[in-house]
Amino acid sequence: MEQIVQIFKALGDETRLKILIILSRRRICAKGIAKHLDISEAAVSQHIKVLKEAGIIVGEKVGYYVHYDLQEPMLLEIVKFIEQMNNDYTMSNCKFGIHMPDECRASCKANKNKCCQRNGN
Repeated sequence: MEQIVQIFKALGDETRLKILIILSRRRICAKGIAKHLDISEAAVSQHIKVLKEAGIIVGEKVGYYVHYDLQEPMLLEIVKFIEQMNNDYTMSNCKFGIHMPDECRASCKANKNKCCQRNGN
């Protein structure tokens, strides 16, 4: 779960999302990314560092440059995680280690405003 949290944190920045969009279309170096986004290479470097630490991208040295590419298996893990959340209607058996009671009354004594409901109701 910690890896998934790190990935979502990395994805929580507009510039990093733009970098991923660029990388979804081609392998490219930091200088190329900087030109496409009209930001400094230093800024790109910081964003790349976050994306690499999260395991979302990988770099390969080609001559004097490092070309970056998406780590598709890691992105597929995020897709799988989101699909699991979408498909997991029995939250009491949640695979993410979070116990949710079947009845709201079990955790919300007031229950006057029906503060929690199952999805789909």
